Amino acid sequence: MATLTRSITIHAPVQTVFDIALDIGELWHAKDVALADVDLKPDGVGTSARIFSHAFGFHIEGGLEYTEVVPNERIVAQVHFFAEKPTWTFTFHAADGDTTVTAVGEWELKVPVVGKPIEHMMVKEHEPFLEGILEHLKTKAEATVPA
Repeated sequence: MATLTRSITIHAPVQTVFDIALDIGELWHAKDVALADVDLKPDGVGTSARIFSHAFGFHIEGGLEYTEVVPNERIVAQVHFFAEKPTWTFTFHAADGDTTVTAVGEWELKVPVVGKPIEHMMVKEHEPFLEGILEHLKTKAEATVPA
């Protein structure tokens, strides 16, 4: 298994940050990624969308679903592409009016010999993606806080 972890501190209350992240279209806002057929569920679990992107010059599409939601604490999302099925866990920690969001992506390919190198390649490929979605979340949340 290979993992990618990034954290960001957002100058906004945890409820504000979490509410934005609960909207799959806001959390998964990234360059070269598009969502369609967005289905938002009131409590978050089962929220889903079709996801479109590119990898190694190829158009790819798959599914994205929130499989676990603990209000103001955690969102777990499962991505389903043809050969890639990472699990993403976002945790939210409040401290002094700010929120620290930590995101962890996990890949596990059960393919002998080439599985581990491909997992590590996926981690490297997703670093800019993860940093971008966290920056977008920060910008969106901080824009809601009065100056």
